[in-house]
Amino acid sequence: MGLQRILFVMCVSNETLFQQAKRQIAHLTVPEGFTVELYEIRNAAGMASGYNNALHIEAAYKIYIHQDTFLVHRGMLLEMVQLFQRHADLGMIGLAGCATLPTNGIWWEGSPLVGQVIEHRRETYQLLRFDYGWHESSDYVQVQAIDGLFMATRVNIPWREDLFDGFHFYDSSHSIEMQRNGYVVGVPVLQSPWCIHYNGDEFDRVSYERYRTIFVHEYMTIHS
Repeated sequence: MGLQRILFVMCVSNETLFQQAKRQIAHLTVPEGFTVELYEIRNAAGMASGYNNALHIEAAYKIYIHQDTFLVHRGMLLEMVQLFQRHADLGMIGLAGCATLPTNGIWWEGSPLVGQVIEHRRETYQLLRFDYGWHESSDYVQVQAIDGLFMATRVNIPWREDLFDGFHFYDSSHSIEMQRNGYVVGVPVLQSPWCIHYNGDEFDRVSYERYRTIFVHEYMTIHS
């Protein structure tokens, strides 16, 4: 039996961030029986359309990751594979999310919040750790939506570029699409963070609000 592929998928617009993220991936421990590859997408019109370019590539697992997400836990691939192997219904995992989405569709305003990430913002590092789920006996917490900084999948489901052709709400949309297709979305219960996320200060509120309205109409509204 041939080696199974773990494919990292990344939309690239900043070469410095990309090279650092690439170096971090190269230092990860590769699970026995697997290979690790990186598929870079340049000049993507949006995250969903960019990620759809990788759907045709065969892989046991695909990790859709931001160029400013640096993986610092070398054994994370081992833990990820073990988690997926233990839970056949688990279709996707992330590192931060919410168990219940609020009616406005903004995941970080949901309750309770789940996950932990080291955040780098304005030259300062801070551990963001949400307490919910850390005393549970399970190795993951089921959620409704995860953040797009890290989205690891075991199944190929098309990203909704028909609705989200920009850079917002593609992640929450894909979380719901996973569930619509019968899969569970989860956040692992971790002993230590898997990544550092380098947050920028730019935020397009007009574009964000446009896609939030689309998301709410598609997923949070009961259609007659």
